[in-house]
Amino acid sequence: MRCVFLLLFALIAFAQPVILINGYQVPPCDSVTAEATFGQLPQKLRDLGREVIFFNNCSVTAPAGFTRPTLEALGAALGQRIAEVNAPQVDVVAHSMGGLILRSYLAGKQTTPGAFNPPSNHKVRRAVYLATPQFGPGLAATLLAAGGSDPQVRAILPGSQFIFDLATWNQGGDDLRGVDSVAVIGNVSNGTDGLVPVPSASLSFAASAERTRVVPYCHTDVGVLALLAAGCSRPPFIAKVNSDDHLSWRIVRSFLIGTDEWGNLGTALSADPIGSTRGGLLVSARDKDDNPVTGVTAIAAGTTQLPKVLDYFYAEQIAAGTQTLAITSPAGSATVPQSITAGLYSVAIVKPGPRAAAVLPAAGRVPTRTLAPGMFVSLYGAGLTAASAAAQSLPLPPTLAGAQLLAAGKQLGLQFAGPTQINAILPEDASGLVTLTVKSEAGSHRLNILIEPAVPAIFTQTGTGAGPASALNAVSGVVITAQSKARAGDVISLYLTGLGATESRDGLQWAKIAPKVFVGDLEAQVLYAGRAPGFAGLDQINFMAPAVPGPDDSTPLRVESNGRISNAVTLPMQ
Repeated sequence: MRCVFLLLFALIAFAQPVILINGYQVPPCDSVTAEATFGQLPQKLRDLGREVIFFNNCSVTAPAGFTRPTLEALGAALGQRIAEVNAPQVDVVAHSMGGLILRSYLAGKQTTPGAFNPPSNHKVRRAVYLATPQFGPGLAATLLAAGGSDPQVRAILPGSQFIFDLATWNQGGDDLRGVDSVAVIGNVSNGTDGLVPVPSASLSFAASAERTRVVPYCHTDVGVLALLAAGCSRPPFIAKVNSDDHLSWRIVRSFLIGTDEWGNLGTALSADPIGSTRGGLLVSARDKDDNPVTGVTAIAAGTTQLPKVLDYFYAEQIAAGTQTLAITSPAGSATVPQSITAGLYSVAIVKPGPRAAAVLPAAGRVPTRTLAPGMFVSLYGAGLTAASAAAQSLPLPPTLAGAQLLAAGKQLGLQFAGPTQINAILPEDASGLVTLTVKSEAGSHRLNILIEPAVPAIFTQTGTGAGPASALNAVSGVVITAQSKARAGDVISLYLTGLGATESRDGLQWAKIAPKVFVGDLEAQVLYAGRAPGFAGLDQINFMAPAVPGPDDSTPLRVESNGRISNAVTLPMQ
């Protein structure tokens, strides 16, 4: 019994504090309590042994020149509060606008449009978004008329610069910094919780669809938002927990303690009448050199006309499927096909010339939207070049097939360039958020990439980032395959990219951050980790194969470095 007590005490002692963030508040509201928004949730979390910290966004002082704190200022204040917490990680539960405050913090959003300074260690382990208008609430014109001078109201409206910036800050999207996240959204009144449409509150723009759970709850019973959501004003409310059976509480509890129950609560998007049939759209029209097109007078997606309340055209609910996007401006009209995905909001940047969509490790996809210094990467897009060409020698040329890639204005060496893909090597000194620009005679396009100290990605023999690793016996030089398997005690050379910056030792470029290699569940002894001698952008790890139980053709292999985990590959062993 004493052992059980000590175990429970240890689990409680090391449980992450939970930060609660309230939504929009009408001042003066310094005396607002967590219970006003979250009901019994704070006490129920304390009963689980969690420390509860209430971040009352209305208690933050407005910066100079503003009548109220901007969402960027609230995000910075949240970051300061998180930094002060005496714990390595925290969990967050946010209601409504509170979720946008959290996203602003994670992105390091600045008040200057398109400017970001993401924190290197955000400390957020898990996050629950309760009815957060990720792409803005409904009733936009009403909200603007009622509070158009309020910087918070203007920021949260659909089609605002703030919403667009958050939706596109990292490679044209947002992955929530990899934070393990789930959303709880309501569908009671015309595909909304009375205020926020289902596609706007969905997390599917950054996470798998099952991470969004739909419940039959209204948005809130507090303040002016309750008046606006008059079509949905009866309890239960999505954040105001009033019993042990409240679905939001059951989802929060399960998700934060790490059980699977949350995935079976509420309704999946695929089973929701709106989430399964309709999606949202946010559109930016650009010229060939990536400058905004001024004077656009109308945009339609099929038969749906997109309104423009503030900065960008948007639509809350469009029939899913391929629609024809028609854009009308003084220069004329143009049409392009646009895919509308059910249950989520898409961002469409419509432009002639090159269009960059994503930058990934050339070895294969990893579970993060970040890259590393000196990494060999592939930029994917459309209209990048008119033809294809490959580099024939080292050093890699700065121009191929008439295309160039620049990171923060610095030309990159190109290994391959084609209409839909360009392979290049990132600078060894790259760090933080970097603007990547693709240029050709047809125009240019910019997007941000986030650089972390190390993001390992393993090359595979299939070239897909899955299956047998690109590895060989370091002594014999034989490639490790199902016909020539590795044995325990063999020294294996594994090829990858993303180990990050290096330092010169003994004539080799060693990775400054030492990676770990796991074969099956066993950690292998690493003998060398750094650049592969004579190859730019290619890394090599020499390790001793451990004696794994039950070795076979598909023995799992992974690399970890800087807290990042590589793609999951295999190492045939006997």
